[in-house]
Amino acid sequence: MTTTLATQDLAHRAQQALYRYAWAADAGDLDTLRGLAMEDISVTQTTETKQGIEEFLDIYRAFAASDTEISRHAVTNTVVSEEDGGVRIDAYFEATLFNADSTSRIFGRYSDSLVEVDGDLKLAHKRILVDRVMALPVATSAFVPYGSASS
Repeated sequence: MTTTLATQDLAHRAQQALYRYAWAADAGDLDTLRGLAMEDISVTQTTETKQGIEEFLDIYRAFAASDTEISRHAVTNTVVSEEDGGVRIDAYFEATLFNADSTSRIFGRYSDSLVEVDGDLKLAHKRILVDRVMALPVATSAFVPYGSASS
């Protein structure tokens, strides 16, 4: 298989869109999430599919209103392929959710369809497929920097 610079550029841009999505989800940044998605976006969470930008954003509004104090998404093992009218990016994700009385880790996969609009790749179909959720003990924010007087 020959990889062209155009294909490498498309893969890089798709990865960057997915990474921006993860940062925006963690930050609760609805403006960035809106900018990353098509108005008629489809969003599938495991088996349920919803349609439209407001349905998409409602997921993150509900997340922001939840007991989660901090979340951190990590995205790995991306595979990018061309798809009719756009690009498909498949990846693994881990999301760690920190609450006052618990910590949980979600393991899953993204399988997203993106289309190019005015030079940007936008989500046309966001697929969030959860494989497992792990309950963990409460995490603490206490950290003493190495080399400080307290260490």
